[in-house]
Amino acid sequence: MFKSSNACKWLHSVFTRISFKALGWCVLLGSVSLPALAIQIQRIESDVFVSGDIVANDDVKLRAEFEAAPVKRLILVNSRGGHLNASLNIARWLATQPVTTLVSGPCLSACSLIFMAGKERMYATGFEPRLTVIGIHGPSLPLTGQLLPERAGEMLAFYKERMGHKYDAQLLHTALYEMKDATGFVLVREISRNQPKDRITLHCPTAGTPRWQCTEYPRLDAFTLGLVTTTDTVNLQLPDSMRPRMP
Repeated sequence: MFKSSNACKWLHSVFTRISFKALGWCVLLGSVSLPALAIQIQRIESDVFVSGDIVANDDVKLRAEFEAAPVKRLILVNSRGGHLNASLNIARWLATQPVTTLVSGPCLSACSLIFMAGKERMYATGFEPRLTVIGIHGPSLPLTGQLLPERAGEMLAFYKERMGHKYDAQLLHTALYEMKDATGFVLVREISRNQPKDRITLHCPTAGTPRWQCTEYPRLDAFTLGLVTTTDTVNLQLPDSMRPRMP
């Protein structure tokens, strides 16, 4: 899982000309204490909104929500990721369901696995375009940050299956295996609300890597990589408890 302190460092080091609201989000995220709490789940009709960090047994909790009533859309809001086994369990089960997944704000680490399980996958409004980003990296221990490359193969296989013919073996290998520490990411931002220069896919091997030292992939974006199934951004209203706000 990507720790809250690392998330702030990552935002500052990667995003240029960051706005006052974005900085406020970083401060708010940085105030979250560890260990992480279980995900927050809120239903609005056939939409299920999920926010926060995934912990053990959250797969059981989320599946129960789906079994309680039909779900058409799963919206992932501002998640740093979390427990790998629980996330893979969610993703593998969700891939068997006719559900659309959406991302609002950051969807980092294990969150991206759950997002990729959707039959249709899209970015959504709710956060600023620069902060609506999918972050892919390899697994690590949550408390020490020790990398676990022996577990990366499970993630790689799932990404490959879901991306289909758009799967980019080199980029995914870079994301999962070429991290200098647990804060390294391949970052793929929203398409339609960002200018071309602001939606270039990046690989930053650590959160402390300056933006100009991150590797750019100008020909790759969320659509050409098969992360999203459309370049459009869905307009939606987040629940009050999940909207970004200043601390």
